[in-house]
Amino acid sequence: MKEKDAKKIIKKITYDVMEALKSGSLGQWVKPWQSFGFPWNAKTYKTYGLLNSLWLTDSLEKFGYLYPVWAIEKQWKGLGYTIKGGESPRTEVLYPCRVRIPIFSKKKSVISDSEEEQEETEIEYKSYSVHKAYPVLNISQVNVPKSDYDLFVRMTIPNAPGNVEQFVQSIKHNWIESVGDQASYLIPLDTIRMPKKKYFRSEIDYWSTYLHELGHWTGAFHRLNRDFSRGNRSYAFEELVAELCSAIFAGEFGFSGELQHREYIGSWVSILENNPRAIIKAGYLAMEAVEYLKKEAKRGARAA
Repeated sequence: MKEKDAKKIIKKITYDVMEALKSGSLGQWVKPWQSFGFPWNAKTYKTYGLLNSLWLTDSLEKFGYLYPVWAIEKQWKGLGYTIKGGESPRTEVLYPCRVRIPIFSKKKSVISDSEEEQEETEIEYKSYSVHKAYPVLNISQVNVPKSDYDLFVRMTIPNAPGNVEQFVQSIKHNWIESVGDQASYLIPLDTIRMPKKKYFRSEIDYWSTYLHELGHWTGAFHRLNRDFSRGNRSYAFEELVAELCSAIFAGEFGFSGELQHREYIGSWVSILENNPRAIIKAGYLAMEAVEYLKKEAKRGARAA
């Protein structure tokens, strides 16, 4: 549970993401998600955030595990299972926490009926956010009977582009078809502009781009209220959030994870090089956008 371990993990993930961006593909992480979905916790039944998902997927591949089901030892024991003989945690997950550190300052006070001054020490506290690493075990390291696997392992349903189209159409939003070949989210009109499908290399590229623009759509001030200012770095950061949003859906819908907006790769790498913790914020915002779109799609499907 050391903070320095968390820093190493964040640094390693940031490096791996930068290398993936340079290659033009996030497929190394996207592909494993296509069979059993995102890494998730066996006790809480919740998926991990993007940062932990990337790290646990890397561990899944590294140690040859099949199922992305994880929990700390205490959680497995609470479920009634024990660690297999010879097994021990091989990887960790990160959890944010806040720490307070004392800041000492001195002030002078005048002693009554005297010219003397006395220094008093005041203690103030500064709070800041850190991440701590907690060891987790994969389901294959625990004595979970095969008869219980159905409680934890869930197969994803293979999704053809038609299913993505149904998902997108369930989200109530404005869109127009462009006469050119530029896709964009028009902020003043709160409208997505998409070129015709024939301008794309494949239908998958079309829907990947559409999901990218829907990622931007979630950031409007009356939705998730992200920074859309046109400064080079903030604009590139928003593009990174939207691209990660598209990549997450690529895993869920069985896409390849190829980047659709490669012209921003240099800017994305620069952001991550200058601020390694930027991947934490980008990942959080991307997952937030994904969850928002899922809720909107469910709401639209129920209303249909």
